[in-house]
Amino acid sequence: MDHQTNAPASLRAHCTNLFLRWFVKTRLGRHRDIEARPLRATRRRGRICARALVWPVRGTEIVPVTGPGMRAEWILAPGVSTERAIFFVCGGAFMIGSLALYHRLSSLLSAASGAAVFAVDYRRAPEHPFPAALDDVRAGWDWLRAAGPPVKRIVAAGDSAGGNLMLSTLMSLRDEGQELPAALIAMAPWTDLTLSGKSIRANAQRDPYTPANLLPLVVDAYLQGADPASPRASPLLGSFSGMPPMMIHVGRQEVLLDDSLRLAAAARSAGVEAQLRIWDNLPHVFQLFSPFV
Repeated sequence: MDHQTNAPASLRAHCTNLFLRWFVKTRLGRHRDIEARPLRATRRRGRICARALVWPVRGTEIVPVTGPGMRAEWILAPGVSTERAIFFVCGGAFMIGSLALYHRLSSLLSAASGAAVFAVDYRRAPEHPFPAALDDVRAGWDWLRAAGPPVKRIVAAGDSAGGNLMLSTLMSLRDEGQELPAALIAMAPWTDLTLSGKSIRANAQRDPYTPANLLPLVVDAYLQGADPASPRASPLLGSFSGMPPMMIHVGRQEVLLDDSLRLAAAARSAGVEAQLRIWDNLPHVFQLFSPFV
């Protein structure tokens, strides 16, 4: 498979990996179950970290948006309008994360592209299991489609679990015969909830961030009995015919590496242009750590 590989990682990237390995992966790897109460505490800590550590590009405007069944934000870097948009779905293992944690990344995407980022929020498991998050992402797309720019001036994007939700949503739109955005951006997307990727085992020790033993717990907490082989849960197992061109970025050491490799292969087999870039010695969704790596 053709792909691009980046230059060697910086010293700061290696330091970030060490921090994540010892202070995040080790702690997460101790979990033997997932309960709502500890998750709520984790989410509170995430909001505190977002306020203290996540700084949007100077001059960025953040505009809350609400509509029927959805909550979102416009993130506009200086000089950017909503004439072009990136429809963005953030990750967080379907359970944690927040729009605020992504303000830096969203503002950088807006500044680099000259487009406004429309970041849609969604209900999280285990309190709100599958398909609640998908329903909320779809509601966000419907709002943007009605109030935003023409579809061909929209690019869809998502990272990790957000990449899963974004891909599944666009597959549903295609199946309904609706017009799709101009392109997709997938940052280390989690595309296969059956956990059949070989890299989950092969990279279990090498991945500096994600503990492989946590993935089955997350799947159970999110799906709560739903079929992980359904394309709505695992878009990798769906059809890619008619999907827009896509760009995929992933770290070589990630346990979810195969989810990106197989996504690119499946898209290309369906005649879809798929650019794949593999980065050495960078953590899962390293774009989120842009102030540090």
